[in-house]
Amino acid sequence: MKSFRTITLLFIMCAITAACAASKANKKEDADIHYKLGVVHLNEGNIPDALKELTAAVETYPDDATFHNALGLAYFAKGMHEDAIYQFKKAVKIDPKFSDAHTNLSAAYLETKQWDAAVLEARDALSNIFYATPEFAYFNMGRGYYEKADYLKAEESYKKVIEANPRYLAAYNNLGLTYMKMNRDKEAADIFKIAIKNAPNYIDANYNLALVLLKIKDKKGAAGSFQEVIRLAPDSDMARSAREYLELLK
Repeated sequence: MKSFRTITLLFIMCAITAACAASKANKKEDADIHYKLGVVHLNEGNIPDALKELTAAVETYPDDATFHNALGLAYFAKGMHEDAIYQFKKAVKIDPKFSDAHTNLSAAYLETKQWDAAVLEARDALSNIFYATPEFAYFNMGRGYYEKADYLKAEESYKKVIEANPRYLAAYNNLGLTYMKMNRDKEAADIFKIAIKNAPNYIDANYNLALVLLKIKDKKGAAGSFQEVIRLAPDSDMARSAREYLELLK
């Protein structure tokens, strides 16, 4: 009789375990639906609906790092950086090797001017040798070092961006700005020109080239670059500033 009761108890426990596993699997399936809908809304720029669906995904199944990362991206797009940080932290706690989440957390720290934390998270992203897009982490690292006025490390980081992805044009622009801070103006001009060669309509690089040419007394070159800024974006703040510089150059 005792043996029968033991077998019965084991059967009940197994049944409960199986039911719990099935319930968890069902929750994961439901959460996946919310997640996929949320990502569609996020990609379309429909942030309110993205937040709604991704929050539902996280609440339904809180153990998936990708759900928290996506919700963090939605908060980031909304400008709710502290909420984004909270979700990215959840993601990397669940999966410490989730490099994209580390990089996103780094970006959120940059937005909240937490430079040291931004650099550390970028470094954590890069600690995963299988990270497919290290240029994003290196770029964030460069921004953090730049804001910390550690220009040598910023230079090193931006060069690694370009090495990983030579078409990452913002890295050329930021490297040029870094050179300007280091009074390496000729190198800055050269790097801005590379960015413009690859993207002639890159207004930031055109404007920064004008500034550095003005700094090295190339007034004709500066005037040409300022005129290009005005042509590219006549109603922009940079164009208004360019017109003011052109008046001074007359």
